[in-house]
Amino acid sequence: MYRIKRLDFNVAYACNLSCKGCISLSNDEFKRKGVEPLQDIKEQCETWSKILDPSVISIFGGEPLLHPKIEKVLSLIREYWPQSQIRFITNGYLLRRYDPNMWFKFGALEMQVSIHRLDHEQMITEEIKKIVRCKTGWQAKRTSSGGHRQLELHHDELSVYKSKFKTFVMPYKFDNGKLEPFKSDPKKAHSICGSPDTPILYKNKLYKCAPIANILDLDHNDLYNYEGTEATGDIEALVKMINKPEKICSMCPEQRSHSIDHMKKENVHVKNID
Repeated sequence: MYRIKRLDFNVAYACNLSCKGCISLSNDEFKRKGVEPLQDIKEQCETWSKILDPSVISIFGGEPLLHPKIEKVLSLIREYWPQSQIRFITNGYLLRRYDPNMWFKFGALEMQVSIHRLDHEQMITEEIKKIVRCKTGWQAKRTSSGGHRQLELHHDELSVYKSKFKTFVMPYKFDNGKLEPFKSDPKKAHSICGSPDTPILYKNKLYKCAPIANILDLDHNDLYNYEGTEATGDIEALVKMINKPEKICSMCPEQRSHSIDHMKKENVHVKNID
């Protein structure tokens, strides 16, 4: 059993937003659809809960709220990792589809609601308020660091983070309909990585990071020399390289000049609000 700090768990490929430079490639350029089948998620839980012991599991997409059985997904992950902090990452637009009381059922749940359009912030804030009204005894605080602003709302059974990340480093070049790596210095690229210590469980394989898992799912050519690690593979080698630069890190840029401002309307297209 390998104790790790964080693990992303991909449950959806589609998204109701199209954000320029999306690390999950869920934007319009790639036309991704669908979600991970519930049975496949269960099988991954059964397999990997015997291998990985993460402090935090982030439910990742795409947009997880597009999963028609997201409540069962969360219940499964809680069943197989009873001691882990579950972090549910969403853009918040589709919270209106769900009973706000549902979010208190899973124990040690964090909901991170990322704001991508300032002109839609109030609409999403109203959905967060519906959740907060379900219980009393909340504590609130605001934090700000490096352009990342956050409102934290804490309850014994749930924490909600309304986050504004401002910029994201684009993890690929997309020219003439083709994905290409930057071919950067791995150490320099790793030094500005937004998630340098977070491997991802993606279609029953473990990957260094979310961008490479998603890119390899779409772009099968020799420009990206990397393979996901199966449960029977060398997990120890991958775990040893968590939060360390390695050759695959050269796929990302080494300068922040390739960052995308996710507060600008022209960089975020909303495909589905309802």
